[in-house]
Amino acid sequence: MTDARTRLVSAGAGVAVLAIGVVLGSGPLRAALLGETGERIDSLESDLAAAEQHVDDADARADVAVDYVDATAPTLLIDLLPGTDVVLVSAPGAPAAARDAVSARLPLAGATEAAAVSLGDGWQDAATSEFRAALADQVVPSLVGVDASDPATVLAHAFVQGATGAAPTGAGRADVSAAGADRGPVLWDLLTQAELAEGDRAESADAVILIAGDAEATQVLVEAFAAYDAPVTVVGAPGAIAADTRRDDVATVASSDWTLGSVTAVATVAETLAGERPHYADGAVPGLLGVS
Repeated sequence: MTDARTRLVSAGAGVAVLAIGVVLGSGPLRAALLGETGERIDSLESDLAAAEQHVDDADARADVAVDYVDATAPTLLIDLLPGTDVVLVSAPGAPAAARDAVSARLPLAGATEAAAVSLGDGWQDAATSEFRAALADQVVPSLVGVDASDPATVLAHAFVQGATGAAPTGAGRADVSAAGADRGPVLWDLLTQAELAEGDRAESADAVILIAGDAEATQVLVEAFAAYDAPVTVVGAPGAIAADTRRDDVATVASSDWTLGSVTAVATVAETLAGERPHYADGAVPGLLGVS
């Protein structure tokens, strides 16, 4: 009997609470009990609704802009990079979507994808660190214009010279000639056999697009590629473009949408070939495209 009464009282209390909630939710009693607080709540709710609508409107405008850039990309990029050999480089963990999107835009600008290369699985394998150090000692004599002893730095330069056949800016012609014409292919073969590099090398590179990934690997590649004549554009997710990457000697493109970001990346390459080194935040578009 006691349990039945308890359940009855509990049910009655629940109904009462529900009724009070309904009354407080609207009407004179709510105003009487809450007073100015109720008005403040109403105002905050109105502000929140307005803010949500503002976000929705901004998203809609952004979608329209992205669709416009995507549809007009062939016109926007036409003849920006005529006859330009571009090497695409992917750091470990680089998003394939970014690489593929940029690769698809290059022909629209008249550029040629001279090579698509990446660091191999062995680059960051802790179990093979001693092997990499020994390999670095072996390849140093084959490098041109590199004065370094750190294994990662040495191997990064070997990667650049192997992938592009280039020598650092300012390297003497005599040193380049002494290294031999097969320097690039030999270095690349060593790196690929050691699982430190993947892809088919290029004979030369007019420009480099580096897809950012793992922070440490990206940084060592940026430092190495920046030492050569071919200008470098680093592209990646906003979180992958670290402060150290936004250097004066490279360009950067941060993007969370590669429909737009790929167009920005290709246009940025054109700017680097003109001597500029811009840094574009997420959603930004180079002025030379004429899109605001």
